[in-house]
Amino acid sequence: MNVHDPVSAAIQGATSPPDALSFAGATDCGVVGLTLARDADAGGPASGAEQVLRLAQAEPLIAAVEQWLQSAWDPAPVAAAGVGAVYQAVVRDPALAPPGTRLHVPLGALLVPPPAALRAPALAWSMHAAQLVLGSVPLDALPPLQAGSLLWLPASFGAAWAVQLVDPARRLPPCPALLDLQAQRVSVAAAGAGALSDEDTADEPRVLLQRRIELPLDHWLGWGLAEAPFHWPVPQPWSAELRVGDAVHARGALLPVGAGCGLFVESLAAVASCDA
Repeated sequence: MNVHDPVSAAIQGATSPPDALSFAGATDCGVVGLTLARDADAGGPASGAEQVLRLAQAEPLIAAVEQWLQSAWDPAPVAAAGVGAVYQAVVRDPALAPPGTRLHVPLGALLVPPPAALRAPALAWSMHAAQLVLGSVPLDALPPLQAGSLLWLPASFGAAWAVQLVDPARRLPPCPALLDLQAQRVSVAAAGAGALSDEDTADEPRVLLQRRIELPLDHWLGWGLAEAPFHWPVPQPWSAELRVGDAVHARGALLPVGAGCGLFVESLAAVASCDA
């Protein structure tokens, strides 16, 4: 997976059928794309009639997208690569479009939550890689650090350990989550994520779990199924690192002690930019 561009990676990891028909059109939020599979017995280049008939099967989906974006959308045939690297969802509800149809939307479309018709279970929104931020630490805690030090994580002392999932590409807003080391999992409620913003607090000293997390887009943005919180396993070892911005300052592992937890420093790193 290309960790520098998790959006593209998510799309590449969920490939469309080789004979799929691709469509795209401009909206007020940017270009929105659509990918529909061809009939099993279809062969050779798609005719104009086939494209028109196949697109007509997605009219309810097109109407729902227009309602969501408050914008006209007139998708036209494009090359498969023309859909581009955007966020996507797969249709599950045959009342919208043939199951397996893929909807590709730009970041600008996510400023407003979609209507119920475009949420789970009607659509399955794509998974995206996230980094698990375990908490911030005081800047004055950095100079005395050495191998063998224990750096306390203040957030771990709460009744529940509140953490954040962040987008390595810094496109999506931070997503609040809860970490349970005893259950070895991180949990995200269906609602509660912040609004999209340009605010970036990544330059403060923070401890991040080195294990990558993947999260469905709808849970990330707070419009997943209310009765279906999302859980992701975080088994040991709990390797972690202390970063200041994108620079790794120290590496080690989480060490539960009493009612809290700290980063047991195993090594100090030469300060260098890192987006791993």
